[in-house]
Amino acid sequence: MSEFGNLLKSLRREHKITQRRLAELIGIDFTYISKIENGSMEPPAEDKIIKMAELFEENPEAMLLAAKKVPSTFRKTITENKNVPMFLRSADRLTQEQWERIKKVVDEEE
Repeated sequence: MSEFGNLLKSLRREHKITQRRLAELIGIDFTYISKIENGSMEPPAEDKIIKMAELFEENPEAMLLAAKKVPSTFRKTITENKNVPMFLRSADRLTQEQWERIKKVVDEEE
């Protein structure tokens, strides 16, 4: 089962919503929900995940990332800032301490 499938199943059960009802609310076939939860299908498109997040009162970006999708709100920054690709190429080599320092700088900006 995928991370997104596990998350979806957990949220659905927590909110006591059947696969059929979720499918009706989101506008997809209920068998697709089952296949997502058991990991045999990829997560749906961004708009469907955002609807799920709203329904479950969850952070849409967190759900999109769990689905291994880049939120469209990030795309402009990724594609228009020439420093982002350079940073992303080296990001997997950063230590936990370096990530904490980056987070501290970002938090100070907010």
